[in-house]
Amino acid sequence: MKNLFMISMLLFIMACNSGNKKTEKLDTAGIAGIPPTEINPAIAANNPADVLPDIAKKFISEHFPNTTIIHVENKESPVTNGTVFNVEISDKTEIDFDKDGEWRELEAEDEVGLPITFLPSTTQQYLKSNYANIKVSAVDMEMNHIAIDLVNDMDLIFDKEGNFLRIAN
Repeated sequence: MKNLFMISMLLFIMACNSGNKKTEKLDTAGIAGIPPTEINPAIAANNPADVLPDIAKKFISEHFPNTTIIHVENKESPVTNGTVFNVEISDKTEIDFDKDGEWRELEAEDEVGLPITFLPSTTQQYLKSNYANIKVSAVDMEMNHIAIDLVNDMDLIFDKEGNFLRIAN
């Protein structure tokens, strides 16, 4: 009888503790979608964009119109640059958004390159005039400037208004 009681208590404790695990990563497992999780049980299956703020969804649809969202990672607290959502889209571009859905960082494979339509118009004009045939591989929104990496390993720094400041070392 003691053994039966001990086994019952052990099973009860294990059952109580299993609900305390936190999932830090939401994975779509390909295009199949994000399953509901303990972090956000309201996430609808089969649509990884459901966890993104509307501003982030709009950004992706405007600047990456021929892509689909493959993976969304929702961090519980922002990392150093404010990133809360890390999104991978079908052209293998990765985009980081803050909690409000504003972009923080974008990175693409060199052969794909990034569109520049989301950058300030002065930055777009500078890139078209000076680096017309060179693709942008990454863009970082820093505290007081925008850093742009080109596929030729040149790094350019612009102020928040989009004015060219310097070539980074």
